[in-house]
Amino acid sequence: MKHIEILEFLNPIENYLNSRILNGKYWKFKTLFFTLFISFSFLFIFNRGYVLQNGKNFYLDSVLHKSQPYFFWDSIVEQGKSPLAPNTHQQGTHESNRTFRLVIPLISRTLSIEGLGLFSLQIFLGLCFLYLLLNILNKILSDKILIFYTFIAFVNVYAGSCFFINCFGHGDGYTYFFIILSLLFRNPILQSTALQLSFWCDERSIIVVLGVLLFQYLYYQLSSKNTLILFGLIALNVVIYGILRIYLTTTFHLQSADVENSSIERFTGIAKYISTWWGNRMYVGLEGFTLILLVTFLILCKEKKRQFIGIWLIYWIPIILITVLVADTVRTISFTFVFWLVCINFLKEKVSSTQLKYLFFIVAFINVLIPIIFP
Repeated sequence: MKHIEILEFLNPIENYLNSRILNGKYWKFKTLFFTLFISFSFLFIFNRGYVLQNGKNFYLDSVLHKSQPYFFWDSIVEQGKSPLAPNTHQQGTHESNRTFRLVIPLISRTLSIEGLGLFSLQIFLGLCFLYLLLNILNKILSDKILIFYTFIAFVNVYAGSCFFINCFGHGDGYTYFFIILSLLFRNPILQSTALQLSFWCDERSIIVVLGVLLFQYLYYQLSSKNTLILFGLIALNVVIYGILRIYLTTTFHLQSADVENSSIERFTGIAKYISTWWGNRMYVGLEGFTLILLVTFLILCKEKKRQFIGIWLIYWIPIILITVLVADTVRTISFTFVFWLVCINFLKEKVSSTQLKYLFFIVAFINVLIPIIFP
């Protein structure tokens, strides 16, 4: 009896993509907007209550200026008016952690825009982010089918979709945009600017600096000398951020609930609380990219790459601790999108293109299947 090759069902999909989407001079733009259309059509058809309710609340909050719970645009605008004023919000609230996240409030102040304008700018930055991501994937993978599967997987996780679905005012889209710029810039001044902007958008950006180093090492095939220079530049930026933050703390008495006002008791209390659901929320942040991380780790173990396994642990242990510290698993885990790109670059050299295609299709299928809903 002849067995059916299940993966043959991919052929019509790939033929359509090659003939209609992935061809021509403007294939990247077609891929970008086709992927967004597919992803958000899925979201609206199967979860339209989520879309309509959040759209209504955003309209009430940012257009009619009727404050809604869990919307933070107004607090960002107020912070922009007095960015160096002490934070008076109750500890444990999102606003109490925004003390040193000064970039978006200053954008609001400089451009004289409020919630609607800030969210519109976030959407524009999302389109720019995804186009830059497409260019990165194109250089790493070359194969357009692999690029498409990986790209649609990115669009259907929080890291790639927060620009469009997070209308609450967390501002993660701004942070991720500056992070991806730091991946691409080779000029020290431009890269330092991108890093500092990401740090002052959200201090958790510091956890990705090792990822930035690994990414550029693989992506640009840096020599040992250039890698050390890059390491020094990144370390210098972290030190500069730390010094400026201490200066603001001592001079203007600015404090963050999660850092300056943290304590062992608070940390253990939060750890106990989130331990009951941490695994679920971590998976919501990673979705199918869990497979890419797992396959990469298994290959490192198989080849006994102890130094890279050590780097892996150095990268992930602080991230896990920070998710506990801030009790915000999905958004914190999503900062690791830099490491996903590092793993993709690594797998490209270790796994055949056919196996990669099947792996990336499964990742994409999982991510499309699970709705991109936050929180």
